[in-house]
Amino acid sequence: RFQRWLANFSIRIGFSIMKADSKRSIGFVFLVLFIGIIISSILGQLIGGMLPEGVVKDFLLTSRSIGWGIQSDNWVDLFVLRFKTGMFIDISVVSFIGIIIAWYFLRYFK
Repeated sequence: RFQRWLANFSIRIGFSIMKADSKRSIGFVFLVLFIGIIISSILGQLIGGMLPEGVVKDFLLTSRSIGWGIQSDNWVDLFVLRFKTGMFIDISVVSFIGIIIAWYFLRYFK
């Protein structure tokens, strides 16, 4: 029932979820999305350099960090080896646009 709803939802909004029998490997999908993240970083730097200070620049470039690793108690202690972990992703409107561009290229190169 959920799969039928998901298929109808994806048709209504104009894109489809990749199927398991797709010829693309998961590594290729992650590579394309990683390239999209890089494109969004470059796009953000360009927009940040060209736009004057104001509401539009703040809207496009204000980001929220999602992740872990800022606390002092995030050590992984293996008794012989001790290290910290952490990873953050900054989400903004421009990064979302870059990921959409990457998703478009992923669908274009079938």
